[in-house]
Amino acid sequence: MNLYEFEGLELFDKSGIPTPKRVHLQSSKDIEKFAAKLTFEGPYIAKAQILAGKRGKSGLIKSWTPEVGYLDLQNLLKTSSRGVLVEEKLEAKKEHYLSITYSTSKRSPLIIYSNEGGVDVEEVKKFEEFEVDLTQKFKFNELTPELNKIVEKLWQVFTEFDCRLAEINPLFETKGGLIAVDSKIILDEDGLFRHEEDLGFEQRDIAGKKPTKAEAAAKQIDKEDHRGSAGSSYMELDGDIGIIAAGGGGSLVNMDALVALGGKPANYTEHSGNPPAEKIEKLTKIVLSKQNLIGCWLVGATANFTDMYETLSGFVNGLKAIKPKPDYPIVIRRGGPRWEEAKKMLEQVKEKEDFDLHIYGPETPMTSTAKIMVELSNKYKNEHFNR
Repeated sequence: MNLYEFEGLELFDKSGIPTPKRVHLQSSKDIEKFAAKLTFEGPYIAKAQILAGKRGKSGLIKSWTPEVGYLDLQNLLKTSSRGVLVEEKLEAKKEHYLSITYSTSKRSPLIIYSNEGGVDVEEVKKFEEFEVDLTQKFKFNELTPELNKIVEKLWQVFTEFDCRLAEINPLFETKGGLIAVDSKIILDEDGLFRHEEDLGFEQRDIAGKKPTKAEAAAKQIDKEDHRGSAGSSYMELDGDIGIIAAGGGGSLVNMDALVALGGKPANYTEHSGNPPAEKIEKLTKIVLSKQNLIGCWLVGATANFTDMYETLSGFVNGLKAIKPKPDYPIVIRRGGPRWEEAKKMLEQVKEKEDFDLHIYGPETPMTSTAKIMVELSNKYKNEHFNR
């Protein structure tokens, strides 16, 4: 889970990493109070709080002076997800980059450092990497004693708060010492339960918004059962075609195909890793519980290890529980182990339950069924909603 800059700086404060004087303004009233009675001396810099990079180039970080009043801050507030951060504007003799992350290739935490930091840091060619030896105290000969102290404190942030990434960019070198003037913190969601109460970091999606009831319920599926994945990647959208996709890149390709053909997804979700039927049933209930659907598309490539009979049994159980009436079209395209058994089961369900199932196997391209889904759902919509 991504934290906003002001939240990351709060973690730095807790761990003893020097940060600028600042105030977090979350409303027009906050801005008016601050502009009328400054709580610390300037010069000042104002930053919109959004979960995105390149804020400076986008005009979301600006110098600010009391003489211009609060209008500039109000304008920044309109562009922001979580308010505006006003900081003391510091002068840097030099800017550094420092982060701690986990390297899956080295299977260990990794400290990354560059004596160049700030805007366009990704274009810097000289980064130093230090593997963390958990049996040794941090001390890197390549770094100054002051930098080593910041590394120790950043490691405290990384471990205490279950981070996937703890980054300072830029780390200012000033007359008064090293100061972290920005933060990028990504928390491991599996460890979030340890910090929700003491830090107040509520669950949120990648865009920074609080999850809907359906999104929260979908994420809970994998938390309760770690066999396979179903629901961890779930996002509600504004469309009217329920989506139950399989795989990572393939699911995105299918979504693109549906949208390109004029279809409007009601959600994005995916499942993988051979989840049991009960997990697919829970996910299906969540997807199909959305109001005013005009179709459902269960789509995925030909699997190597996922049991198709198990997967589609879960889907059918969820379908029977929801019982969409009147029946909108349901297009299924799958393939893989036990597909023939699953196909036969689906055909029996179609005949017995009278669901409007359209069943396709690996002989039919996935994106071809996107066209079928759009055509059938449009027909359904015209018959039931456009009278």
